[in-house]
Amino acid sequence: MKMSRKKIAILVASVLVVAAIGIGTGWRYFGKQHAVQTAEVVLDIHHPDAIIDSEALSRLPRDILRVPLLHDVLTQDFVDYYESNSSRLSAEGALRRLAFEHHLDLRDELVRRVFDEPAHVLLWRSPDGRPGYWMMSMHRNGLAKLLQALATVAASDTQLSQVAKLRGDVPVYALKLAVGRTVLFAAKDDRLVVMSAPGVLLDADNVPIGERADLVASMLSGHDDTARAFRLDALPAEVKGHRVVVSANWLSFGYQAFFSGIVALRFDFSSTGDAPAVWQTAALIDPTRLPQQWNGTDLWHALPANPAACASLPVDWNDAAGLLGNVIAGGPQAATQISDHLAGPAAACWYAKSTLVAPVFVARLKAPATTVDPALKTALASAFGEVIGAYEANAGKEAGYRRLPVTTRAPGADVTVWQRPVSARSGTALAARAPFGAQLAAPRYFPVTLALAHGYLVFSPDARLVDDTLAVLDKRYPALADTLSPQRLARTIVTLTPAAAAALIEREAGAALPADQESIFRNAARTHLTPKLHALAHYPPLSLSLPSNLPSTTSWVPVEWHFDRAGTAAAGAEDLENGGADTPPDQPGAGSD
Repeated sequence: MKMSRKKIAILVASVLVVAAIGIGTGWRYFGKQHAVQTAEVVLDIHHPDAIIDSEALSRLPRDILRVPLLHDVLTQDFVDYYESNSSRLSAEGALRRLAFEHHLDLRDELVRRVFDEPAHVLLWRSPDGRPGYWMMSMHRNGLAKLLQALATVAASDTQLSQVAKLRGDVPVYALKLAVGRTVLFAAKDDRLVVMSAPGVLLDADNVPIGERADLVASMLSGHDDTARAFRLDALPAEVKGHRVVVSANWLSFGYQAFFSGIVALRFDFSSTGDAPAVWQTAALIDPTRLPQQWNGTDLWHALPANPAACASLPVDWNDAAGLLGNVIAGGPQAATQISDHLAGPAAACWYAKSTLVAPVFVARLKAPATTVDPALKTALASAFGEVIGAYEANAGKEAGYRRLPVTTRAPGADVTVWQRPVSARSGTALAARAPFGAQLAAPRYFPVTLALAHGYLVFSPDARLVDDTLAVLDKRYPALADTLSPQRLARTIVTLTPAAAAALIEREAGAALPADQESIFRNAARTHLTPKLHALAHYPPLSLSLPSNLPSTTSWVPVEWHFDRAGTAAAGAEDLENGGADTPPDQPGAGSD
């Protein structure tokens, strides 16, 4: 049906009116300035999780790759990440738009200087565990012109606005980078402070939070009281490079009770004069919380040789007892019956024959190996039976939470072993090979094992690792101590066998990416990950050690890196390249590496 010219004119006019109303409404909403949407961020402003001091943040990734091992393992994407980071690109785009629309004389090289100045960065963890909240302080130097120009357009721009004032009438500006992404910044004299989110400084009413505003004001004056939490002094002006400090609490995901004597780790890349810049490592140690001065000699003599990775943990057994007391029926009193018998540090080790989720843990008893308190055995058996286990639908017909029974055996004098199978898709043993396989709820299971033997307590979700440790204690298997330097044995805190670690990671990546379900990611892993692991496998075993004498008060101590036994690495690398990564974990007790 044809429309008359009159009807067409009326239709067009109606569309234009509706469009005009829509445009006008949108302009009134989006064209005017809005108060920044603020949700106060929860963080401990005086205790950041990490601190970075850098001569130029853009050079930090490239300088990290000066470590030969990291150079062979990390990809070019690591170097390019800062250049292509979405926040940086959004900020550059916002600054260029402001310059274009408001006719500001901002050259590209001036914009780049915003991201390549000496910087002091404080970082806090966000709810997802990443260091997602930060404050960055820098010398503004050539940025003065840029900041002055931005201040003149803040009153008339929808992306840039003044949102608060600090003491001394220092204005705080908000720059909207994207939907839900806004940064704050403030400047005074020759200093600039940038904040990752409005909630880092402002409360829900857009009012500066007292102690956080005080920190920003002090950073604008060139001071930072938060560094005192890590016993840090300001870097001398003549030192060039980077300093990265990370708290042990963040690295431990909140489980710092297992190494409470370590407060933080520090990585320095600096040079003075004509000396070349090199990376150095240090640890902030609290000696009052170190068990027996963190001597790991006994542990290295008890653990099997050739681990993928091993770490000595200066456990606070009182704190650990508190954690155990929360999950057993006897509460703190029953947990104390176990913790009171433990002394010194503990150790956690991963082996290529097992999986990433099944390390072996070893701790030493206070009493001599020949005397075992019967009450300790009773407490261990009770705690193991209560805590270990999963619901097994096929385990029986009785009502309630059904689990497979705990088996107890005594394979030798002064040796008691408790074990319970636990169904899990990622288990280290096949249910089809077990006599109780029909009772399991999954095709795989963990033979979770606890052993009390010769003055040591040994635990692992993989029974094979416990069996190997018992073999070491019975002098039937080589100990890790046999491959470490005798002079550094007491002070060695971490040891890594790159060949074994590479084999473990490659096999775990293959198991997590089944060919019939994750073909794209599996091919990507083979293309990008596997060559890096093969490069890692050719490195000799690596160990980290502390000085022979530790301080009497909380202080920074150097951490030394040592490479040993190149022949072992070459042999392990050959095994890796011959397909060792395709060998799945087998039944417990099926042999050693």
